[in-house]
Amino acid sequence: MSNNPPRTTDRAFIIEVDTALLHGITHSLEPLLALLKENGQTLDKWQFLHRVVGTSPERVAEQMFGVGAKPALPEAIRSTVQAALQKGLDHFVTDVSLIVNEVSPKGVKVVLVSAMPDVRLKELLGAALSDQVHVVQVTRSHCFVYKPEMWNAVCARVGLYERLCVAMVGSGISCRSALAAGLYSVVAYDPLMEGNDYGGADYVSGKVDKKLIAEGLRCLRKS
Repeated sequence: MSNNPPRTTDRAFIIEVDTALLHGITHSLEPLLALLKENGQTLDKWQFLHRVVGTSPERVAEQMFGVGAKPALPEAIRSTVQAALQKGLDHFVTDVSLIVNEVSPKGVKVVLVSAMPDVRLKELLGAALSDQVHVVQVTRSHCFVYKPEMWNAVCARVGLYERLCVAMVGSGISCRSALAAGLYSVVAYDPLMEGNDYGGADYVSGKVDKKLIAEGLRCLRKS
C-alpha cells in the first residue's frame, strides 16, 4: 500500500535544484576531472560532458577502468559532486525567494528536488521560506540528471498530477525526461549545458528571472 498522499488538482513548479539553481555540473567539472586523473584517467571538458554527465557513477567506473576500477570509486564520485554543490549555494535562497514570491500568490506550489540533504536546504531557507516550499531529497542514479521515473515519483510523493506541473531543469537530458514524464518544462541551464538540445521546452534561459517564471506560469494557465 502506498504512503503517498492523494493526488490533488494543485499546480506546481518542480525545480531541479542541483543544476538549475546550483549549477552543479559546472562546479563539479574540475573536482571530478581531478578525481579521475588521480585514478589514472585524464579527460577534457568535452569528454567529461559526454562520458560522465547522464551516466551512473558505477557505469563511469566500469567504462573508464573496467575490471581495474576501484570499488570505492562510484561513492567517491558521489561525494565529490555533493561537495561541489556547496559552491553554488550563494544565490540559492535569492532564487527560491524570487520563485516563491512570483508563484505563491497565484496558488502555485513550489517543490525543490535535490540530491542534497533536505535538512541542509531547509536550514539555508530558514523557517519562513521552508514553510512555503516542499523539499524532496532524491537518490540520483545518474550524474546530474533525472530520469522520467524520478519526476513521476516526486509528483506522487507530494500528491500532484504531472500534467499540472512544470519542471524547471538545468540540462537537456532532464528536460527530455521531464517532458517524457508528462510535465511541462522550462530551462535555466547550467552554464556547461548551454549548447544542449532543448527541443520541446516551453522556455529556455541561462538564469532564473521573472520572465522564466512567467513562462512557467503560462504553461500552468496561471499567468
